[in-house]
Amino acid sequence: MAYTVGKKDGSQKFGFTSGKVEGFIVESYSENTGANRVDLDDGNAKPIGSVVVPSRVEVSLTVQFGADSNDMIEIGETITYDGNTIGVTSAEVTEAQSDYVRMSLSGYVLTNGSLTSLTDIG
Repeated sequence: MAYTVGKKDGSQKFGFTSGKVEGFIVESYSENTGANRVDLDDGNAKPIGSVVVPSRVEVSLTVQFGADSNDMIEIGETITYDGNTIGVTSAEVTEAQSDYVRMSLSGYVLTNGSLTSLTDIG
């Protein structure tokens, strides 16, 4: 469900007035940071400690944009939101109507700001 906030003159048909991803309107955004625990054992296999290593920040978001736009987000692209560069690993059109398109995206926050594809490595 899209919410109209702010302008009532018809110039904004859907979405929130804040939260833009390079021109797309962000409907929802969430981050999840997990971690791996590494157990340390002595020479006799007795535990002597543990350390927690944080994993990358996984992101899921839903964006909306006008149906007349040709700017579909695709897997492998990077987008920027809230100061984070996000590598897109999943992109799905979840709803399309006559005036807007809604996409569900998944990805992760890039640690070095760039995404390298397998074709760039070879």
